[in-house]
Amino acid sequence: MAISEMRRVAVLGHESEIGDVTSALQRLGTVEVSDFNEDAAEAGTAGLACPCDPSSRLAQVDALLSEVKHSIDVMGRHRRLHKNVIENFTGYRLRLTDDEWESYIQNGTDNAHRIYAMARAVEQSLADLAAAETRIVTAIEFLEPWTALRIPVERFVSGKHIGLALGTAEARSYEEALVEAAETVPGLSWDVIAAEKDKVRLIVAYPMSVADDALRTLAQAGFARVSFEQYEGVPSDIIAQLEQDLQSIQAKREEIERDIDALVEERPRAFALYDSYTLERARLEMIGKYGGTERVFAVQGWVQLKRLEELRAALEQLADDIVVLDRPPRDDEEPPVELENTRLSSAFEPVTKMMGYPRPGSLDPSPFLGPFFLIFFGLCMTDAVYGIIIAALAYWLIAKTHARGTGRQFLNLLIMSGLATVFVGAMLGGWAGDLLQRLFGWRTAILFDPMEEPTKFLILSFVLGVIQIYAGIILKAYDNVRRGDWASALFDQVFWLVFLTSIGLALGGGYLGSNGPAIASAGRKLLLLSAIGLVLTQGRHQKNPIMRIGSGLLSLYNTTGYISDVVSYARLFGLGFTSTVLASVMNDLMLRPAGIPIVGPIIAAVGLVFGHLFNILINIIGAYVHSSRLQYVEFFGKFFEAGGRRFMPFGMSTKYVDVENAKGA
Repeated sequence: MAISEMRRVAVLGHESEIGDVTSALQRLGTVEVSDFNEDAAEAGTAGLACPCDPSSRLAQVDALLSEVKHSIDVMGRHRRLHKNVIENFTGYRLRLTDDEWESYIQNGTDNAHRIYAMARAVEQSLADLAAAETRIVTAIEFLEPWTALRIPVERFVSGKHIGLALGTAEARSYEEALVEAAETVPGLSWDVIAAEKDKVRLIVAYPMSVADDALRTLAQAGFARVSFEQYEGVPSDIIAQLEQDLQSIQAKREEIERDIDALVEERPRAFALYDSYTLERARLEMIGKYGGTERVFAVQGWVQLKRLEELRAALEQLADDIVVLDRPPRDDEEPPVELENTRLSSAFEPVTKMMGYPRPGSLDPSPFLGPFFLIFFGLCMTDAVYGIIIAALAYWLIAKTHARGTGRQFLNLLIMSGLATVFVGAMLGGWAGDLLQRLFGWRTAILFDPMEEPTKFLILSFVLGVIQIYAGIILKAYDNVRRGDWASALFDQVFWLVFLTSIGLALGGGYLGSNGPAIASAGRKLLLLSAIGLVLTQGRHQKNPIMRIGSGLLSLYNTTGYISDVVSYARLFGLGFTSTVLASVMNDLMLRPAGIPIVGPIIAAVGLVFGHLFNILINIIGAYVHSSRLQYVEFFGKFFEAGGRRFMPFGMSTKYVDVENAKGA
């Protein structure tokens, strides 16, 4: 239940073993590798470059990754990956056995090229069909207005004496314009092939002796010539042939759909290849961080002490000449931070990590915040049924998502928070609000009913706040003692604990029965003595005696800070009371139609289910946020030292595939 002890480690070996060592480091996931070049100047090892240059292979892997990614994208565009509701949020993960993984990544380069070729062929075929379809549809749209023309279009060519032209003109003005044109061009004639609302389609004839004048005059008259050079035959017959071509395209598209199905069957292999090359790329990039000489490579990094021997055994069994050296961190080094807790306490690590990692050598607050977080969460929800639903949902998500790492810790936290809510709800009588009392007349509260005695709820919130604040001060005292700083523990924590306690005794001791006045009197004396102690010690860092006393006097003002901290815990009362009231209101509203024959009970049951689910939804976020906020501000502020750097070991990080013991990676 602390910050894991780190060791600085160095791995030395012959350059021929660099690949095996890097793969072993990735598979083990125990070492955070440091950049040898960044540490070189400081360690006096400048110029010791890694004997292996991975840049050439890195370029090849990048090219393969690009091909595989393109193939996966093509599959996704034409066949969407079927995901369940959870996978839409968490992402799809393909689960493979070790044998399946090795089978998929065998002959990786050949398979990557093959799948990429299939994807490109599908894309090219679809693009060609789309272009052909566009050309055909455009041609049909062009020819359809000319279907009344029953003469093959190739016959409409100018002869030696007569010129012919097909074209269009404005329906409203073409006749008058052409009549005027005929006066200018003797022998000009025309015939209407088809008439539309705004446009007419014409065939125009004119003497070839005045062809240039005729065409110029026709253009001035609004005649737009239409070319049929690329067509042969009667327009209606051409359209019929084009429609057959469209049907042929559809048949070809069905063939391509079968090719797409064959491509999509390769999706698991493509996923495995993508992750395999991603892992290889990570190994190659990691090799770039190594140092060494012409024949020897060197790896530096950090490893948890508890996994050091596992690392040493795994590497030394690769070859006899591999050496693993280790040492504790130097005073000028700041190792990364990894939290190390029991399985139960590790569920609270996500709460700590959201605030930041503790500084090396300080306290990990995760196991200490746990009981408070659970009680606070339960008080915010205040309903046992809600707790059962939350815990069951989190358990179901663990089973469905196979969550690991921080995700698994968070779901474990939700399970524990749900169980804590069951306990708190049972104590306060919350079973779907006051539903049991309304239905059966049962009064289920063991401690008190928040609806009937809200003052007790508020007092309970303040009491829990005082306990947590005291716990924070005690933890800081423990941390100081652990470091050998007894003076700070006495002056900065013990004196404050006595001072704050004596305030409570002086103000409230008189209400503690027959001995109350004596307790209050003792509290006032203790208050005076502890105040004097604070005044004399809180400014001890000042060299000037006057400044020392002045700082001590000003320190007493911190009392208001402690009071405001306690008041902050009223949020537990506010959220819990709101949840209780909303549950009661839901019950009142939804049970009203229950008396209606036949449909009434159904309406009431459905309404109760959705009403309480809505209450859970709007309250669970507030319960988590405010329970966390009390840890971060009121609790952590008393002892937590942030500033640690997260431990990030080099390991197996995949996008699509989950494999156990993927030795082939």
